[in-house]
Amino acid sequence: MTSRDVIRHPGPPASEPYSVARGVARELKVTLPKGTVLMQAVSDAMDAAGCDSGVMVVDGLKMGPFDFVMPGPSNDGIHAAWYSATHSRSSGQIKAGTAIIGKREGAWWLHCHAVWTSEAGTEVGHLLPDAVHLPEDCEITLVAFEGGVFEVSMNEETLFPIFHPMGGGTGNALIAKVNPHADIHGSISAMIKDAGFDRATVYGIGSLIGAVFEEGIAMASPISEVLIEPQGQWDGALRLPMRCVDPDGAQFAGDIKPDSSPVCVTFELLVVKQP
Repeated sequence: MTSRDVIRHPGPPASEPYSVARGVARELKVTLPKGTVLMQAVSDAMDAAGCDSGVMVVDGLKMGPFDFVMPGPSNDGIHAAWYSATHSRSSGQIKAGTAIIGKREGAWWLHCHAVWTSEAGTEVGHLLPDAVHLPEDCEITLVAFEGGVFEVSMNEETLFPIFHPMGGGTGNALIAKVNPHADIHGSISAMIKDAGFDRATVYGIGSLIGAVFEEGIAMASPISEVLIEPQGQWDGALRLPMRCVDPDGAQFAGDIKPDSSPVCVTFELLVVKQP
């Protein structure tokens, strides 16, 4: 049985396993101020940075009231997967989190998966950026990207509005989207080889149809939310640590084994060349 037998999207399969846009990345520290919601704070920081897209590493961010969703099965007879009902917590702090930032209808938008602690314990999920309140200032890392942009548009295969990398040229970094059923480890390895990077750091979030690790218990669920945590590293070979959660809230973690973990809906990435 292949992943296409397990997860069947409503539209035609993509012609390529992934798409990329190359550009220039630079790292800077930005402060997300207290009294704002996450989306507005990020929008202001992106305007100030003057970049086209980016990734924020939101480790340590404290949250006041916040909402999130979990992965879930579809109930509309169209999509292959969907989201849970919205969950709310009174407060929490992110242990590890990655926000992919681009544009939706001309305005800033973000897609964030994170691991956090709250009154419910340690959880993993998809944060809703307009419903995450910031009770304190927090300095975080922004990897700003110029020369290409993550643009939200409807994906023909999945019928989800998701980020697609657009434009691009030359530079020390690339943004990318891995398409459904493509192996995540093999796809990232191939795009780094194509870029000619000897060493690189990999940031990303998405969903997988199961996950098999070099060590530890595999995730069997074909529906999930995942993040690379901590960042992946390329030095002639790829080390890809992943944190995963399934629809029941079960959590899994480890280094992804090659040729074992295909993408479910999408996987968004920023790859930065290192000296």
